[in-house]
Amino acid sequence: MARTGQCGVSSRERFESEKHETLDVVNTRDTLMPMTRRQALLLPLSRSVLAQVSSPSSVPQIERLPSATNPQEPLVRWNPRPVFNGAPVLFKSRSFSGSGSWLGKKIEFRPDGDTFSALAGVNLNRAPGHYPLTLGDETVDIAVVRRAYPSSTITVPQKFIEPPKEVQKQIDEEVAIKQSVFESSRPNRLWLGAFIAPANTSYTSSFGLRRTYNGRTVSVHQGLDYRAAFGTQVIAANSGRVAIARDMYFEGGFIVIDHGEFIFTLYMHLSEFLVREGANVEKGEPIARSGSSGRVTGPHLHFAVRWQGAYLEPSTLLRLWRS
Repeated sequence: MARTGQCGVSSRERFESEKHETLDVVNTRDTLMPMTRRQALLLPLSRSVLAQVSSPSSVPQIERLPSATNPQEPLVRWNPRPVFNGAPVLFKSRSFSGSGSWLGKKIEFRPDGDTFSALAGVNLNRAPGHYPLTLGDETVDIAVVRRAYPSSTITVPQKFIEPPKEVQKQIDEEVAIKQSVFESSRPNRLWLGAFIAPANTSYTSSFGLRRTYNGRTVSVHQGLDYRAAFGTQVIAANSGRVAIARDMYFEGGFIVIDHGEFIFTLYMHLSEFLVREGANVEKGEPIARSGSSGRVTGPHLHFAVRWQGAYLEPSTLLRLWRS
């Protein structure tokens, strides 16, 4: 009599059940191995996977990122594209650091995150053309295109067009002060990363606008005019050192921040100073309050950017790091 297990199934019954589940036999190195129904179902899948792994076309291809040693990586990239007259230009390179030259001016590629960067610019009057950027023994062609700027007519008190003779000495002294500052920038980089807007408002008058004052005197607007009610807080567009913080005849309340490398930001028509000359400021730090001082017809903030003697389009500068 056959013995039964705990569930009341005999050994023979268990053997018969397993025998009926065996569907195939696999020959592995001449060894016959029984295969259950579950193993048989898995076999086609495993063979399919093995075939895919063995096929070169099925192996995921790794896209290699360009590197400094990869010929696909350009020596330098720049923004904006295209470059235009009046534009600030941000150059970046993964492989070049040190001094370069462009448009007859020296620029410095310094560490900036995982790259080296340099900030430069194109004079508003620069003619369209191709201008080589020299980096060591290599050159890169940079095309400059022409941008057309608008014009307008404005009326101001005649004293601002033809200042009284008694203030001409003051004006000459102020011109000398500004020139001295613009020629003595800190050689090291004081700015850090993207430049930010000096006021949390929109601007109403654009850079490069040709203005006709009182029907005959023509000048070019060399900054942005931000809509700013009297007393609006003005902040530093980037870190640097306050080179000028005083009242001047044309600019009114006037602040100039030296960001190093001959990069300056200028803030005009202020009603109150919150910093002093010689102070170090951080990006976003309050420096003044807006007003209507100087040659203006109403309260606003005039914001300008200057690099190595050229005034540059500020709104482009504020977007350079976004792309």
